[in-house]
Amino acid sequence: MSGTFFPRGQPGAPMGEYFAVPGDALGVIEEYVPLRNAYERDGVIRTKVVGWAKADPLKHEVAVVEARPVAVPRGGDVVHAVVALLREAVAYVDIFYNETRNALYPVPFRGVLHVSEVSNERLRGLGEAFGYGDVIRARVLSERPPYHLSTKGGEFGLILARCPRCLSPLRKRGLWLYCQNCRRVYRRRKISRHYALK
Repeated sequence: MSGTFFPRGQPGAPMGEYFAVPGDALGVIEEYVPLRNAYERDGVIRTKVVGWAKADPLKHEVAVVEARPVAVPRGGDVVHAVVALLREAVAYVDIFYNETRNALYPVPFRGVLHVSEVSNERLRGLGEAFGYGDVIRARVLSERPPYHLSTKGGEFGLILARCPRCLSPLRKRGLWLYCQNCRRVYRRRKISRHYALK
């Protein structure tokens, strides 16, 4: 006897494949085990993503295959992120672009950058390397959020910064950053060779 499989919340429908959206009921926990992109809440198995819900009545398993997979960051990927919060030893960044997978994230992923992963040189604090709102290029070290990042290496680090006084983009001049409006020079100890404005 086959179990109960709910396509798009309709109880008693025949087994097979159904297009589902997040939150749709797929079955009950007494009948099925939730697998990929499925979860259980209050005894009901629901889908996490938009895609095709597939149930196996012999194994009593249900899973959802994404209609369009999201290119989430993976270990080794090169990403671009904005510094959102700066502490003495840790920076919290919002990852908005995955260079490796050519994916732009409308809703950014959270990343964490520890001072030990900023540079091979010793830093007293992250304020020597980055400021609020700076855009950095980094490598992903972990597989799950919050993603741990590293900017070690000449190709990683600061790729765009703004003047703290007038918010104009800073231009790179040798080892320094220069504001053309304020005529001020700023030192950042981790500027990437891919810095945007020269």
